[in-house]
Amino acid sequence: MAAIDQRYAAALPAAPPVRRAVVLWTRQLLLWLRQYSGDDWEQRWLASGADRAPRGWTAAACAAGVGGLPSDAATASTVLVQARVLRPSYSWLLNTRFKVLFSRFPEANDAEAFAALRRLPQYQRAGEKARADAEVALIRVMIRTGKPLLQLTGDDLLAYADVVKASGRHRREHLAWELMVELGPFAGEPPTLRAAWTAKSTSRQYTAQALIGRYDLPPSPVVDLLTEYLAEIRARLDYGTWTHVARSLGVVFWRTVLEINPSQQDLRLTAEVAVAWRERMMITTQGLPRSDFHAHLITVRAFYRDIGQWALEDPARWARWAAPCPIRSVDVQTLRKVKRQRTARMQQRTRILTPLLPRLLEAATQRWRWSARLLAAALNTPHGQQTTIDGKVYTRHDPPLRGRRARDRIWLRDVDDHLVDVTALEADCFWAWALIETLRHTGARIEEVLELTQLSLRHYTPSTTRTLVPLLHITPSKADRERLIPMSPELVEVLLAVQRRARGDAETVPLAVRYDPAEKTHGPALPHLFARRVGTRQEVLSNHYVRTILAATAEAAGLRDGDQPITFTPHDFRRLFTTEAVGNGLPLHIAAALLGHLDLDTTRGYTAVFQDEVITRHQQFITRRRALRDAAEYRDVTADEWVEFEKHFQLRRVALGDCFRPYGTPCVHEHACIRCPHLRLDPNQQPLLDKIEANTHDRIAEAQGKQWLGEVAALQETLHHITRKRQQIPPAPSRATS
Repeated sequence: MAAIDQRYAAALPAAPPVRRAVVLWTRQLLLWLRQYSGDDWEQRWLASGADRAPRGWTAAACAAGVGGLPSDAATASTVLVQARVLRPSYSWLLNTRFKVLFSRFPEANDAEAFAALRRLPQYQRAGEKARADAEVALIRVMIRTGKPLLQLTGDDLLAYADVVKASGRHRREHLAWELMVELGPFAGEPPTLRAAWTAKSTSRQYTAQALIGRYDLPPSPVVDLLTEYLAEIRARLDYGTWTHVARSLGVVFWRTVLEINPSQQDLRLTAEVAVAWRERMMITTQGLPRSDFHAHLITVRAFYRDIGQWALEDPARWARWAAPCPIRSVDVQTLRKVKRQRTARMQQRTRILTPLLPRLLEAATQRWRWSARLLAAALNTPHGQQTTIDGKVYTRHDPPLRGRRARDRIWLRDVDDHLVDVTALEADCFWAWALIETLRHTGARIEEVLELTQLSLRHYTPSTTRTLVPLLHITPSKADRERLIPMSPELVEVLLAVQRRARGDAETVPLAVRYDPAEKTHGPALPHLFARRVGTRQEVLSNHYVRTILAATAEAAGLRDGDQPITFTPHDFRRLFTTEAVGNGLPLHIAAALLGHLDLDTTRGYTAVFQDEVITRHQQFITRRRALRDAAEYRDVTADEWVEFEKHFQLRRVALGDCFRPYGTPCVHEHACIRCPHLRLDPNQQPLLDKIEANTHDRIAEAQGKQWLGEVAALQETLHHITRKRQQIPPAPSRATS
């Protein structure tokens, strides 16, 4: 104890009475730990169970004579931690509340290194909260590893970061990583923590075995087959599609089959099991109809077909698993109908959203301008003073904070006494406006927009016109097809504003690492345009954040369809872009190239045809057809021609019904109406038709008796037409018998 007291005097309170008490409690804690087995104090600490009970061990130590209160034992443990006698786990450090540990630890350990850290420009630019979080993270790593600050490695901090993430806490190690890179110990590491994750753990993707293992399937040869099959098809599928296939085969197919027939050991299903599986698969576990029913059918059918094909190519490996597919052709024939219904729903949604788009754009622009005025007014208003924006009164809320120079955010209090984070509000409104404008002018997918970087802004000068053409480079996304989109002046203005926002006060756009939620991978550190400052790090906008700000903009615009509120999704702008482009005359194959579609039918499904467009197109067709005909056909009708026209319709009525011969055509049958296809028979004239038929039979008999063979042939033709006319008479309605 004497050696500890001399070497780590800075870890003890300065006031003599308090100092003596803390020394006493520390000795009592060491005596308490001495009763446990171990070669050093850390082993005795682990054997005591204190490390596994961060909140409860002090009561047991106090009962054993360490101080008079549990807080006395906690104070003693703080001294031993500062003195590097104990190296508790990260779990204990994260779950223990300390009063002075993190403020006094730098004074007792590596004071000069911490002083150099605090002089760094990155440290000076950061807010007080971010600086405190960075120091706490580094101190915890120093305590656990026992290393000085300048000897810490990137792996040490990454291990701590993984523990923090596993505990469900907020990530606060980003500034600590950047400071250590700037200070020197991490000089060979990537510049940001996200970039380090990418370099050291390029993927969080599951293996085939781990993916199947998530579904808790009982071990069986079929489970091994599913694992082997997934590993075989992995190379030809992206990760998102691959995980969908794994879920279809592992959960929707095989787990359901085992629930129906627990003794099933191969892929050869009986007819009863196949029918029961198909019926059960149509309903989710919540009792609702399964919306992706056909997608699972196609996946399972492809699985059986692949096994059958591979059995021919490699019988030793796959032949024993070849079996008849439990999915019939009739089960997937309704897929076309489902696709047509889905296309119809998308087109109907596009028709609803098209007239609402101008209101959304106006609301997004006005909200951004209003929030910018609100932020400017708040910056020029002292704490407790009022400011008025658009007729509303706000009060600046910025009370002084101990230990901090200023708040990181600007707050106002409205008339309802609600605090408004004006800094976040202005940023949300700006990004909503920028995203809406970019999505509607490009028709790009949201992941493609979020992957835009400063390098995506290109230009091209044709040799013929020598006019600068700005281009937007879209990197490969869903279809792995890159493309260049000509930018309109409006889009150029928007992207320049985005570039200025992303750059901030720096000379260049800061590097940011985007996490792909579909592929479960981190991208390289790039100057992403759609990135914002989150604490001390540059973060690419997340999909959740995009949906949130779009929904807030739609709500502010008051968009409704009847009684239902309307929201815009990022993909809605892609359909709206396609509909507008094709409707304005852009050829379909050019629209497909701009959208990155590999199939014209996909682009055609994105276009929504409006009824007014059908009418307009038909009128244009009539106009073009008239232009090709003789102008004399469109002269005014004379009085004699009009009388003749009316007379034609007056002469339509005949004995057997009505004649629908077109105007201006002669009667080709010379009024032998029974043979004429233009005759529409009157059902009330059926008795007359019977008389004509009887008379025809009599005339045929007479002609046959006198060998008038030509007359016989003509009368038989008439009899044939009589039969056809009789078939055209609709059947009489049946009467119920009493």
